[in-house]
Amino acid sequence: MKHYSMRSHLTLTFAIMAMIPILILGSFQVSQITHITQESNQNQRQTTYRLGDAIQDYMYYHRNAVETLAATISASDAAFRTRESLTLKLQSLQENLAGFTGIYVVDQNGIIKATHTAANNSLIGADVKDRDYTKRVQTAQKTIISSLFRGPEGLNQPAVAIAVPIYKGNKQADGFVLAVLELAPIKELVTKYDYGKEAYPVVLDHAGKPIYHPNAALTASMADLSKEPVAEDARVQRQGEGTYQLSTSTHKEQITYKVIPEIDWIVWVSKSKAAVNAAFIESLRITILLLVFTLILTVLLGSFLAKRLNGTIHALVGYTQRLAGGTFAKPDSKVVPQGSPLELQLLADHFFRMAEQIKENQGALLQLNSELENRVEERTQRLQDEHATLNAVLESMSDAVVLIDVEHNVVYANHRMAENFAIPMSELGAMNEAALFERIALLLPERQEELQKLTAEPRVQGAFTVKSEQGKERFMMVSAFQVAREGRVFGRGYVWRDMTKEHEIDALKNDLISLASHEFKTPITSIRGGVETLLRVDAQWEESFKQELLEGIHEDIGRIQDLIDEWLDISKIESGAMRINPQPLRLEAVVESAMRRLPQQANYEHTQFEVHLADNIPLVYADKLRMEQVLVNLFTNAVRYNEQHPIIRITAKADDRYVHLEVQDNGIGISAEHVDKIFDRFYRVDVSSSRQTGGTGLGLAICKGIMQAHGGEIRVSSKPGEGSTFILSIPRFEGKES
Repeated sequence: MKHYSMRSHLTLTFAIMAMIPILILGSFQVSQITHITQESNQNQRQTTYRLGDAIQDYMYYHRNAVETLAATISASDAAFRTRESLTLKLQSLQENLAGFTGIYVVDQNGIIKATHTAANNSLIGADVKDRDYTKRVQTAQKTIISSLFRGPEGLNQPAVAIAVPIYKGNKQADGFVLAVLELAPIKELVTKYDYGKEAYPVVLDHAGKPIYHPNAALTASMADLSKEPVAEDARVQRQGEGTYQLSTSTHKEQITYKVIPEIDWIVWVSKSKAAVNAAFIESLRITILLLVFTLILTVLLGSFLAKRLNGTIHALVGYTQRLAGGTFAKPDSKVVPQGSPLELQLLADHFFRMAEQIKENQGALLQLNSELENRVEERTQRLQDEHATLNAVLESMSDAVVLIDVEHNVVYANHRMAENFAIPMSELGAMNEAALFERIALLLPERQEELQKLTAEPRVQGAFTVKSEQGKERFMMVSAFQVAREGRVFGRGYVWRDMTKEHEIDALKNDLISLASHEFKTPITSIRGGVETLLRVDAQWEESFKQELLEGIHEDIGRIQDLIDEWLDISKIESGAMRINPQPLRLEAVVESAMRRLPQQANYEHTQFEVHLADNIPLVYADKLRMEQVLVNLFTNAVRYNEQHPIIRITAKADDRYVHLEVQDNGIGISAEHVDKIFDRFYRVDVSSSRQTGGTGLGLAICKGIMQAHGGEIRVSSKPGEGSTFILSIPRFEGKES
């Protein structure tokens, strides 16, 4: 085997060592360049999506404002639809929201009959029935956004318009509101983003006309760009990116596009493909040149260093041979050639002091051993503290935890484990795994096989229903796991979690879904039947019959609205957004108003009210409508859950802080196990009875939320068959508002 000189080996080693970081650096540089390119594309995508969201928000706010104006006009009587009245409404919108060049009211025949300002009165009587937006809004009878157009209503400049239908009182079309948008604010919105070098945005309307294009002539001429390949792809894909050759450009471009939902506009951001590739190629070329130059320089420098290091090593070999012969004299300065590395000079000096340092190191070793013992003691104390902390954490957990060692003995159990399974802590700590599960099995006689799986498999979960000594059911979730670290198994652990509350919530949720579907289905079915009857063209109905059907539909819509209002109220209560407007009130006036708000139906008309309110009852400080809502709910329940002639007795008394209003009925009453829960959300005493009598289980929860918002409370006392008494504690009026 051929042997090479030290210099050759070192030169080759330096070359290899230099090539490794160079190759790594090169790979990293290429990766960085690729990443930068991908990041640029990602930034382009994000900018496109951000641009689309900005335009969507801009159009949403303006469309919502016009829709609100149209709804206001539709809700007004004929007396408030004069030109002067309409002009005031249009002026209000023009003054409160910038971006409109003109706002008009167009009648059903396509004739402008009102404008937002006297300066545009010349347009009154103008015929716009042939406009695209007029045909579309009259056909669709919903809000539309026009394509780019030019006309006097847009100051003869390219513009887009928002058209919203308006109706008469009988829901018949009565023209539409036309709001013409300026393109300048949209241009400012589009151009405020930084799109990068040689990149530009484009916005097209639903017909492919440019709302914004860097070539202003295209917008001015309202050019049709719908046949551009990127526009065709956007209509199909909705959003994406690709390389395209546009008719407005002489080179291929990297384009990211997105279709704005609802208004069906297209936005895209385009960047020159040549610019993207040129940056990548230039960076790659510079990187390769730098890598080649670095490699050559490193090889030359390595060869030079290897030459000098080779001479130094030969000198040190001779010196070590003399040391081996017993010469411990300090080497002179010529042993290591001049100019050699300082480290080699120090190495020669250290050889001489080696023997002395060995003796010195023995003493240092003894000192280190003493320090090591102190560190071990400190670490032991720290481990004890950590163990105490861990024990405190486990004891504070709401879950039951038990740990089993490899000998299948219980090594730890927290107090929650003892409480859940009624096992004393002293007895629990002395158990083995088998004895523990035998005790647990006494509470789960029918789940023996599932309990055995917990001890057989490394990781497993299970759910069990445990009955306490009082007979109350609890739903427990158990997770079994191995206690291991670094491949070593120390035992097993079991975590028992009480899921009773979650189970009850899930049951309430299922009941709510079933109840809500029933409550909405009944009025919707009735409404549909009435509408289908009225829509029949093969029958002529008498006006009285039509009126009866419409009144039924109106009543069913009211039922649906009541359900929605209850949901909104409970949502406000849960989110802390319930707001009240308290004022000094006479309690008698509130009660009388609530009585008048009851439905005019037979079972309510025959309700007997006995109101006994003394003249000296002080004023209450409360929100009148909300207090009426509470009383109406209590009156409705008193009638609904009553099997005889309803009698409602109302009395009141006062103390230093509250007026306590008592509402007593002679209904079916509430059993003791339900009294504490009737104010919970979605809780109903009897689901079947609720389905027969109506109700969502939210009424009393809303009453509780309203009373709490007032700083008061609601309580109930009841006996089955003897009726119920609800006590409302309402804050007194102290003579000044706070």
